[in-house]
Amino acid sequence: MDRRQSDTNFFDPAFLEDPFPLYEEIRAVGNVVWSEPLQGWVVVGYDEAVSVLTDSGNHFAILAGDPELTFWFEAPNMITVDGPYHHRLRAALAPLFTRNAVAKWERRVTQVVEQLLAPLVAGDDHFDLINDFTMLPTVIVADMLGVPEERYGDFRRWSHEVVTNLSFGFEDDETRAVLRRAATEINEYLREEMERHRREQPDDLLTYMLNLPSDKAMTDEEIRSTAVLLLIAGYDTTAKTMANCLIALERNPDQRRLAVEDPSLLPAAIEEGLRWFGAVQWLPRRALAETVLDGMEISAGENVYVMNSAANRDPRRWVQPDRFDVSREAKGHLAFGFGPHLCLGAPLARLETRIAIEQLLHVAPEYHLRDLDFGNSMFIRGPERGIVEVGMRASRQTPFAVRSPNG
Repeated sequence: MDRRQSDTNFFDPAFLEDPFPLYEEIRAVGNVVWSEPLQGWVVVGYDEAVSVLTDSGNHFAILAGDPELTFWFEAPNMITVDGPYHHRLRAALAPLFTRNAVAKWERRVTQVVEQLLAPLVAGDDHFDLINDFTMLPTVIVADMLGVPEERYGDFRRWSHEVVTNLSFGFEDDETRAVLRRAATEINEYLREEMERHRREQPDDLLTYMLNLPSDKAMTDEEIRSTAVLLLIAGYDTTAKTMANCLIALERNPDQRRLAVEDPSLLPAAIEEGLRWFGAVQWLPRRALAETVLDGMEISAGENVYVMNSAANRDPRRWVQPDRFDVSREAKGHLAFGFGPHLCLGAPLARLETRIAIEQLLHVAPEYHLRDLDFGNSMFIRGPERGIVEVGMRASRQTPFAVRSPNG
């Protein structure tokens, strides 16, 4: 069987700047293609991506389970293992991340957003996209874990250093040194916090993990690993999701206008933003046995990179996939993954993004973005720097009132 092959260079600055034309180059070759630069298979087709992601560890294993590739985790966590081990770790936290459980955070999220947008309400004409807007998820994940305010900056720095540098084995020595330093610092901090939590028993997520019943209990190493995971996913991924949704709306002013005029469209607009311009670009797996996917024979041990952002623009799944449409039924997109490893924190990320963008559009419905810098991360893509200019202001410059979880 002839092997479809692509030489697309995922390390090229052009990919970091705009990956979507390169995804289409791969799609023109096939939905499952061998990548010479990655020395693995890339999956850009939606159906094929779902097939890999919904596998429960029978044909494809989570690549992050290789401790050499995710050495910043001190022990396994829910994204590094499959099967019963994965189920135990995920089930321990699942009750805290249901829609109903997350809805209890709406008032706190709204409060933080109001604080972050207060300078705009007071009359400032621009603010920093990262420091003044996407700080929100840092505060919320820190609150959940019981981290004091004076450590917010450290939390954001550690998350940023890990997420922007990880490449699942493609890091150079200098990059790996940065990752190791960040991992050492955060685990040292968490050791101290865990001892404090054991003594003081504050009502937060870290105490919850320390007091899990025996059938769900985690070791100290698993707790620290899970806390690091929550930090990485809770801050950097969500922050870039928020920023990317702002970009999607700005680049499609007619659709932004619809969302401004009818705020009930905003949840759908965010889902479409996740589909059209999602933060996570690829989800790596490893073949456990020889298998066939889209006619390609994949050997045991070979890496398989699900390009979920490419799959989210598969024309077989989406009508006019390159069009951003806030009225689209975007349900089923892969921005948060799919299957057993679907992002546990997706409801919280949606809540934070909705409230933040809702209130920004209310204050500055015609904002402009400038000086965007996407950095060098090819795994989680989104601005690492940028300025939001207010543009034309709304007639009422007060944030929305807090709404109940039921609307």
